[in-house]
Amino acid sequence: MSGSRKSAPSGCNLLVVHGASRRLFQFQVSKGRPEPVGDLAVAEGAPLPEKAVGRDWRFLLRPRLDLAWLPMDTVFIRTVELPACDPAEVAGMVEFQIERISPMPPAQVVWTVETVPHADGGGQTAVVTLAARSGVDAFIGELESGGYVVDALVNPLLRELLDSPAPRDGLHILAETTAAVPGALVAWWTGGILWEVAFLHLPGANPADALVQQIQKAAWAAEAEGWLTTLPPIRLFGEAVGLEPLRLALQEWSGTSVACESRVPMPELAARTARHALKGGAPTMVADEVRERQRRQFVDTLWVKGLTGLAMTYLAGVFVYLAVLTVQKSRLDTLRDETRGMAVQYTNTLQLKARVRVLQEQVALRFAALDCWNAVAERLPETLNLTQMDFKGGRILSLDGTAMDENRADVTRFNSELKTVMIDGKPLFSEVKPAMTQLRGAQLTWRFEAELRREDSAP
Repeated sequence: MSGSRKSAPSGCNLLVVHGASRRLFQFQVSKGRPEPVGDLAVAEGAPLPEKAVGRDWRFLLRPRLDLAWLPMDTVFIRTVELPACDPAEVAGMVEFQIERISPMPPAQVVWTVETVPHADGGGQTAVVTLAARSGVDAFIGELESGGYVVDALVNPLLRELLDSPAPRDGLHILAETTAAVPGALVAWWTGGILWEVAFLHLPGANPADALVQQIQKAAWAAEAEGWLTTLPPIRLFGEAVGLEPLRLALQEWSGTSVACESRVPMPELAARTARHALKGGAPTMVADEVRERQRRQFVDTLWVKGLTGLAMTYLAGVFVYLAVLTVQKSRLDTLRDETRGMAVQYTNTLQLKARVRVLQEQVALRFAALDCWNAVAERLPETLNLTQMDFKGGRILSLDGTAMDENRADVTRFNSELKTVMIDGKPLFSEVKPAMTQLRGAQLTWRFEAELRREDSAP
């Protein structure tokens, strides 16, 4: 029955149902904390906003936690004293005692648990909320018929009680005087320990007398168990309407003054509920079979919508393709006619372009040859003799010459100077190979090659 989520939700919804009225609180999760982004009152018979509660493919990318308040008149609350342990072990320890504390057979109930540590740190109180599975499934079915798929059912009164600030010691009574059937959540705190929590139904014409009678029975049982010796201070929480009769009855029964305090506003209680639910780890009161059914329905819905959209897209694509094909075929026929008329002109143009390119290369080579001759003539030392100057393939300049052995350095300097020759701000040669020399008697022969820089070569 545990309800852990694989990925952290990016948003959270909380649906509050009071008879025919519904109220939807929306939260955006930022750094693990819910921030309110919406508070919608949905009129009777009106659907919930699809954009807020619907689940489509975007739900896979940005998962959302959808909560709902479980009606208090359908639940039972029990307390179990446990030793201090790892939070992950609490559910297993409580499961062993479900048969003892449940008012119905365990197979017919769903439950959730929340722990309250003792003040001395020696133990903890497990507050177990139980509900008939048939009633919970019916409630979930009503929500789903209205378009709301719930991930977890939560107890608003219990959240308000456990998040209440200090002091905690005392008899805390959270009254629901405006409900169709009045009720009250009663919690006994003594010595920093939460000993008992129960939701009391207050039927009849006089809810105050019914409340006092049930509290009296709980006090007698507590005295018999030994954890209640004196009546603790009484704090009564509720709305102004119908609260005064309860206060007077409790005051007459206890013989002490009863402090009355206002309930937590619903938006604040919704934020507390969302904050606690986002922590995860506890059972959700939504059975595993229900969650599996919801998951299958979600996947099936995605498949149906995806296949429907794919089919519509395919049909639209086919119609567009046929229309484009007709237009393109007409254009193709026109282009074929134009191509036949341009074929001869195109062939003549290619021939002319090739001739122009040959002429341009010839002119470029002539100017390059002149530039090479000029560069050699200006930089050739007087100590060197140029015996041969030749072009290979119209791109490689080959220089051969002679010199005396003592003028070997002039050959190297001449070779280096040719590397720096610039024409119109660009190197004349893309590469000048080192000179090769050979000594024959007292005479030195030298030879090297330089590659002309062409416009299509890198500088």
